[in-house]
Amino acid sequence: MVGSVAMGVVLAASLVACILYVLVARGRTELLTAARITTHVAIWAQFVAAGTLLYLIFNYRFDINYIYEHVSRSLSKPLLFACFYASQEGSFMLWALLTAIVAIFLIPYAQRQRVEAPVMAVYLGVFGFLALMLVAKSPFTTIYAAHPGDVMAGFIPPDGRGLNPSLENLWIVIHPPMLFTGFTLLAVPFAFAVTGLIRKDFQGWVTTSLPWTLGAGMILGFGIMLGGFWAYETLGWGGYWGWDPVENASLLPWLITVAGTHTMLTQKRTGGLVKTNIGMTLLAYALVLYASFLTRSGVLGDASVHSFADPGYVAFALLLYGMIFFVGGSFALFLWRWRAMNVRGKDYKVLSRETALSIGSALLGASTLVVFIGTSAPLIKKKVDISFYGDLHVPIAILMMLVNGLSLVLKWRQSGWQEMLRKGAWGFGLALLGAIGLYFAGLDDIKFLAIGFSALFSLFINIEVALNLFRGKVGVKMDASAGSMKQKIWSAFKWSFSIGLVALLIFSKGDYYKFGQIIVDDAGGFYWLGFFLIVTAAFMILGAPSFRLDKRFIGAYVAHIGLGLFLLGVIATTRYEKKEFVKLVQGKPVKAFGGKYTLSFDSTEITPPENYYFHVGVHDQAGNVALAKPLWFWTAFNNHTDPIANPGILKYGSKDLYFTVVATDQEGGIPHDSLVRGQAVTILGGKKTVKFVDFDFPPEEMAKMRQQQDFRVKARVEVFEGKDTTSANPVPLEISVTRNLSTGEAHQEDVVVPNTAYHLQLAELRPDLSDRSKSKIIFAWFDKNNPPPKPVPTITVEAFVKPFINAVWGGILIVVLGFYYSVLRRRREALVAIDRAERAYEKSKPQSEGLKDPIASEGARISPVEAPKKLS
Repeated sequence: MVGSVAMGVVLAASLVACILYVLVARGRTELLTAARITTHVAIWAQFVAAGTLLYLIFNYRFDINYIYEHVSRSLSKPLLFACFYASQEGSFMLWALLTAIVAIFLIPYAQRQRVEAPVMAVYLGVFGFLALMLVAKSPFTTIYAAHPGDVMAGFIPPDGRGLNPSLENLWIVIHPPMLFTGFTLLAVPFAFAVTGLIRKDFQGWVTTSLPWTLGAGMILGFGIMLGGFWAYETLGWGGYWGWDPVENASLLPWLITVAGTHTMLTQKRTGGLVKTNIGMTLLAYALVLYASFLTRSGVLGDASVHSFADPGYVAFALLLYGMIFFVGGSFALFLWRWRAMNVRGKDYKVLSRETALSIGSALLGASTLVVFIGTSAPLIKKKVDISFYGDLHVPIAILMMLVNGLSLVLKWRQSGWQEMLRKGAWGFGLALLGAIGLYFAGLDDIKFLAIGFSALFSLFINIEVALNLFRGKVGVKMDASAGSMKQKIWSAFKWSFSIGLVALLIFSKGDYYKFGQIIVDDAGGFYWLGFFLIVTAAFMILGAPSFRLDKRFIGAYVAHIGLGLFLLGVIATTRYEKKEFVKLVQGKPVKAFGGKYTLSFDSTEITPPENYYFHVGVHDQAGNVALAKPLWFWTAFNNHTDPIANPGILKYGSKDLYFTVVATDQEGGIPHDSLVRGQAVTILGGKKTVKFVDFDFPPEEMAKMRQQQDFRVKARVEVFEGKDTTSANPVPLEISVTRNLSTGEAHQEDVVVPNTAYHLQLAELRPDLSDRSKSKIIFAWFDKNNPPPKPVPTITVEAFVKPFINAVWGGILIVVLGFYYSVLRRRREALVAIDRAERAYEKSKPQSEGLKDPIASEGARISPVEAPKKLS
């Protein structure tokens, strides 16, 4: 009740505030205070609604349908928190909550630039749309209202269904909030761009919205990486990106945002590319809405494992019309201002950094187009093959990295060919040597060699430029007198620990699973402890080093270095990855990967409720031993029909060893086989033939199964003499098994073939009630006079060696770090520009006071071209 009322208030207040801000922008400045108050009412009502949902989740209110569908008492506290945004309604609640939080910071920011009214009017329109979605698809609906007639009034389920088991991972606590924060932040440059169109201010919005654009790119990129890492760690298929349409949906706005940041930098320098930048900013948010439509409307239900279920007609219609309204409205305004945006910027030559940035952005745009076509294909025909993305991205990646490297050896405005060749020769030569090294390391595919060369070229050029930037701006000093004794000890400890860690990495060649062995073996612990104490004492006496590092201008170069490292990691994991299927009999080691590793199935660890950890011992040729623990678990979420697999991963600095159990069986023991209805199989060395006739699974036993009670199923079989199934007198038998899905226990009834010592058992019945001919049984047999050997468990693992996978994760993290430095720099520039505009406004105030309202005044416009000069 409280949550529903709060959402109603959010919707009403956000729409009223939006209208009030529109009126303020049109000159009714006396309504400004009312607009701000109403906005804060919407914000606080959103906090109340979100807080109410969290309260209901943590108090297990299973009379609320959303809580019943996604929460269970067995979930840990972090996963309970993740239930807040686990499905349609919750994800919109999270999005609306983040929108409210950003609004708190956006109001004063826009106010300082005197664009508060139009910016907030647009932004509140987005906020109101999210609130409308939450009113239409409320997370506060009761189970009685959600299932009218199916649930008795007053009945409260004792427990909920819980999360999809694939989501029960710590990364769900981080990944979705990151994505939605990125989506939310992209609404800010969208609002500034629309404001620029409304006010015909095609320059000033670039400087002030650039930090928000970079921030959105940083967080959205980090969120996408976390999604890939989550898939790699959890799903067990061995990859981190499957080009799933829903994965792509989050990638689309990120790609166009990165492209936009490069052209915005060009506009800041030249004043040109006005249409391009506004268009890209509008497109970035249009793709956010498109992504939301794809993932939440149910249109990709058959094409993606990530897609939410069909939300119903009302929510579908709102998603569709909302997307049309914001995308259509903003681009209609864009076209209306088309001629007014014919602004001539400063001239620059073809051979200039501006041109290179534009080409780089065009290539990112081409990448976006490829992903857009592939993602949208299921809406028209069918899902495209993964090779579609790979094949088309090869030339794009090669050109993009070459252009990136060349852009850094070019000057702004104009460069010469000789200068470009001279500056680029160093990086070209090293990249060529690197590519030759890759070839002799076994990379003989020309496409991957070209990608490797271009990535190395970009990497070396960026490193060179970054080092040049540091020249004269890096310093280190050791001052023993600085700080208190506590600070000295802490500084000395940090340095000695870091040096020890680096030493361990060197001695172990990056394999951090060997750390313990290095420290413990051969009295190494004594030497390491002595080394640690001596270094710590030395730093305390001499003083720990303190660095002076100017990071203001390194953001782009750090990000590009990360991108180059990421691509090299992709090449390594794609071309050098090794995979084998290995059958392991418990207690019998097996050599794998050409004898480089010896694998053994040591034991099975069973933990509640139904987790089976398979202990796989890994021995390398140097005698190092490690233990991987791939997991199978059974859950009521899929009615225990199939196990869900999680991989066991051994992480090293230079590689990962990745194991997924794909099958379990046993060697020896009672033999068994499977039969579909009407099929026969010869057993006992041809002495008998068994035919599956039919099964018996009466309704009362089905009811017991649904109630998690013991239930009994039976199968009728016919036993023939020898291999001849044409005999008119087969022996009819009925075999049965009693199971309990909640405990996993099964009792197989032992049936003896008359006048023999042969025994039959029903291990499992897989009925197909819609088509009985597809029903299957798994049955076992043995000869009591010749008992089978004792069974030994076996598993079949899909084993991978993934070289340099850490380059993928490290590369993306470095890209994110580069974005972070860029955000700091552009935020500082934006604030300087705003301060300058405020001073200009204050100077002009005596002349304009009484003639123009402070909100609509354009006397304080920010020039994007002037702002950087003071800093650079």
